[in-house]
Amino acid sequence: MRWRDILTGSSDSFPQLLSRQLEETLAVVEAVLEYIAAEERDDRERIAEEAGEQEHRADAARLELMERLSQTFVTPFDREDINELSRAIDDIADYAENTIKEIRLYEVEPDQFIRDMVRTLYDAVQALAEAVAVINQDGLAANRGAMVAKSFENKMEGLYRKAIAHFSPETPVHYLIKMREVYRHLSNAADRVDLAANVINSIVVKQNL
Repeated sequence: MRWRDILTGSSDSFPQLLSRQLEETLAVVEAVLEYIAAEERDDRERIAEEAGEQEHRADAARLELMERLSQTFVTPFDREDINELSRAIDDIADYAENTIKEIRLYEVEPDQFIRDMVRTLYDAVQALAEAVAVINQDGLAANRGAMVAKSFENKMEGLYRKAIAHFSPETPVHYLIKMREVYRHLSNAADRVDLAANVINSIVVKQNL
């Protein structure tokens, strides 16, 4: 790394590293989509293993960003915002991969609510990726992307409430608890999307001060 980069940071390096982390996270969520669509047990086992490997790649992307952050004295935007945004993205990847683990552990079949929630999470992360891609060039576009991501978080909360409400008094309690945990996990992932979107909005505001 050049001394100039250490002292001032490249104007593009951190957005690029965040974009890479989001790209790896999006691949984790895509693996969840593939997992819940798979019908054969062998296919699900293979996809679950691939999802775990992909989550490790997302972790590696965060680690690279954090190492760069620790080596750079001056960053293109607040280092606290960089860390918080990266941490929120990391949580999304963790929640997504753990959704597969919960489905396997609880031995439940994904229903339409889970399918809709995972698809919504994928769309939300994609919106975050689009926002971060232009965060240094077009603040208005970054803000719009962040707001789109937040709208998907709102959609997720609606899906979560509908999923819980669809249980009847005759639903076996053990099944209800297991499914609620999977729903809640996906809802928590969407909460991290909302946090990431708020950080993006904050970065754009500070850049315009």
